Amino acid sequence: MHARLSALGRRFERSFAGEVAISALVTVVVLIGVLWNLPNSELKRAMTPALRPVAAAAGMQQNWQMYAPEPIAGLEDIQIRIRMADASDRVWRWQPGDKVLGPFSWYRWQKLKEQVIRSPEPRAGLVHWVVREMTTAAERPVHAVMFLRVQPLPPPGKDGPLPARVKTLYSESLEGRP
Repeated sequence: MHARLSALGRRFERSFAGEVAISALVTVVVLIGVLWNLPNSELKRAMTPALRPVAAAAGMQQNWQMYAPEPIAGLEDIQIRIRMADASDRVWRWQPGDKVLGPFSWYRWQKLKEQVIRSPEPRAGLVHWVVREMTTAAERPVHAVMFLRVQPLPPPGKDGPLPARVKTLYSESLEGRP
């Protein structure tokens, strides 16, 4: 019985009517998938009641916004400025690293940057590490400031950069530190 059904299926797939039917079915499913995943709009609201049974049967009822509920609205950059006793400044910036080893360490640095931006707890530790990395024992740093610079991304279809916002995340006087 199974062999007979399998042979019948192969004959149907090879026939002109079978090719048309399968192509139409695939086209309908892809079109429903595209319409179902459109951003919230009048077209989607109008089509949803008619598409819901097919979309549910095809497993398309999930909402993809759960994976990116808030798309990236701007490029975030951390910068730490160290004021020295001689009134000079040293600036440390987040660097992606070289092209060979950078991609391997990027993720760890990215996660640290996200924590520093969203939570005040790790900021002092990062600033102290940067001061140690950028100064020698003979030098005297007197002040350190951590800045967050956000360059907003223009909405789709808009050209030109938007003005960047700069916010102080952490500031510490280093006077009297050994």
